[in-house]
Amino acid sequence: MAQARTNGKTDVTDVTAQIDTIKDDIAALTALMSEMAKDKKDEAKSRAAHTASALKSSASETAEAAQTKAFETGEKLRSEAEMAYLKAEESVRQQPAMAVGIAAGLGFLVGMMTARRT
Repeated sequence: MAQARTNGKTDVTDVTAQIDTIKDDIAALTALMSEMAKDKKDEAKSRAAHTASALKSSASETAEAAQTKAFETGEKLRSEAEMAYLKAEESVRQQPAMAVGIAAGLGFLVGMMTARRT
């Protein structure tokens, strides 16, 4: 039976070529992984910017709605206070003696509460 003879030098050359190929493949994979990581970073950065923009917009809308509601509530309270003042003024005009009596009674009570006792 015939046996194939191999040259030791050829084997070393083949192994060296295979190692070089593996090195090239690893370098290509490293570059690909680096590019993928960069793409993912850019994508995450873009999503974060979009989310921040959406949150800012939402906060602005909420603040505007709160400001409008506060203004409406202030106007309503001002109107109600004005109506109460007008009713009190009308009541004093219709019954001045009672208004003077109430004022005197309140003055007496305040005086009693704030008077010094010795």
